[in-house]
Amino acid sequence: MNADTIFQLIRYVLIAVGGYITGKGWANETQWEALIGFVAILLPALWGFYVKWNTKPVLDKVVVRQNLPTVSSATGAKVAPPSHAP
Repeated sequence: MNADTIFQLIRYVLIAVGGYITGKGWANETQWEALIGFVAILLPALWGFYVKWNTKPVLDKVVVRQNLPTVSSATGAKVAPPSHAP
């Protein structure tokens, strides 16, 4: 499960809760749509800050070495060096 799936699930839960709350008359549809829009913008921004927190920049001497594998700061997965096959 990746971040896009999680955010989509959160959005669907908010829509379901909003439908219930709107049906009960506790809030109107416009208020709930504004809240869902705010959360849809805020969560990815917070996730981006969390992922980038405490990451170290890659040194120039490492960047020029094309044969070194790296680790993605977004996913933590190892990224293989590009192959230079003819």
